[in-house]
Amino acid sequence: MQRSFDPGDLRSPERRRWLQRTGRLALAGGLLAGGGWTLARLKANLWQVRRERTLMGTSVSVACLADDREAAGLAIEAAFARMAMAAAELTRFDPASPLARLNRDGQLHVVPHHLHAVLREAMALSQRTQGAFDASVLPVLRYFETLRGISRLDGRVDARIGQRERLVDYRAIQMDALGVRLGKPGMAVTLDGIAKGYVVDQGVAALKAHGIEYGLVDAGGDVHAFSGSDPNRHWNVGIVDPRDTGRVAAVVQVRNAALSTSGNYRIFFSADRRLFHIVDPRSGFSPQAYASVTMMAVRSVLADGMSTAAFSLALPQVAEQAAAQDLQWLAISRDGARRWRSRALPLIAGEAQVA
Repeated sequence: MQRSFDPGDLRSPERRRWLQRTGRLALAGGLLAGGGWTLARLKANLWQVRRERTLMGTSVSVACLADDREAAGLAIEAAFARMAMAAAELTRFDPASPLARLNRDGQLHVVPHHLHAVLREAMALSQRTQGAFDASVLPVLRYFETLRGISRLDGRVDARIGQRERLVDYRAIQMDALGVRLGKPGMAVTLDGIAKGYVVDQGVAALKAHGIEYGLVDAGGDVHAFSGSDPNRHWNVGIVDPRDTGRVAAVVQVRNAALSTSGNYRIFFSADRRLFHIVDPRSGFSPQAYASVTMMAVRSVLADGMSTAAFSLALPQVAEQAAAQDLQWLAISRDGARRWRSRALPLIAGEAQVA
């Protein structure tokens, strides 16, 4: 069952995901569970139907509010099917995936629909952010992954990062009618910083195509919530405190929008925590300014990609890029002591300085 909490109290006993969600639409009600489904009767003619599965290496949940339980269940199944199809094209971990083949062969003559769409999104974001987002950082990231637990960085490590950094250049990814090619030998692409948002968008599209008016897709850091045309209906989304992941740092009101958070507080490759899963494409090292960045956008793919890119931008650039794309945002400093946000972010709990 989706658990609500008092937005005035930022402590919560269950905050294992980067983003936790509470539905202002939901009312207290009895639970019926079976076959992996959770059904909450909200009132006489309204049910909350929710299911959770593992997808893209994370727990993904889909929730609907509907008066027809069976129709909601079919919509949720359709959403998971569509998300799984997209994820299969975008993963770099399956050797048979088209993205893995592109990285292995350096070219792909037939580019499947979802991969083509996300590569286009990634290239456009790279251009808008002047390379703060770059899907070709995989050679550096792969090297980071071999350093798990290293006690400190030294000149040898710096040199090897520099060697791989020379392969990072989104402008060398060539897309045309002949397919996609990687212009430098040894180049490789990861869509980890944008693909999950795209997959979430696919789930939302499937729900809406099946007539769902109120729904939420939560993919561990990427949330997309919609609530029809009623301005009084919305979802509340809690953003984890990076200093204490058992707490919520802020609560944001979300209605017909996507929220994505990137953070540096879960996956580290060096003991001093200087290297983690986000890479500044322009330096080859992990950016050090923030502990987490949250972006709100109309589409999850944009929120996801921009929350990744923002990690490598100075605060004035974050504000400038977000304003240019009509995004709202929240950033927390690396030490957790300072928080900044856009003026129009619908913050209903927590404090942050407007920047």
